Amino acid sequence: MNNKNIFNKIIKNEVFSYKVAENIDHLAFLDIHPMKIGHTLVIPKKINRDKIFSLSEKDFVSIMSFSRKVAIGIEKTIPCNRVGIFVMGFEIPHIHIHLIPMDKESDGYFSKTRIILSTKKLKFLSYIIKKSINL
Repeated sequence: MNNKNIFNKIIKNEVFSYKVAENIDHLAFLDIHPMKIGHTLVIPKKINRDKIFSLSEKDFVSIMSFSRKVAIGIEKTIPCNRVGIFVMGFEIPHIHIHLIPMDKESDGYFSKTRIILSTKKLKFLSYIIKKSINL
């Protein structure tokens, strides 16, 4: 595993994250520079690749199934029209899925200015989203 990768440090608990869901294979946590309140990242814990379609079919289905459960929890908690799913992976060379509460298409524009949230708000959001996820 590449130790310079921030996601690997989050997986190893070397860097704090606002976790909302976790199982043996995957981790979901709040983006600390969100596009919208509730913006969550989903990553594989044991696979260190940067392209989602390089996953085996089994691993791809597994991360998508986990992401679906997290998205349903977000939608129960954060008022929105839907939860958008984005896979880009240019910023950090580790597969990661963005789950973003959305009301309009422009909510998914990655070039827009990110929201700044307090530690207290991030902690509260992680708590309420975590409570609404059924793994």
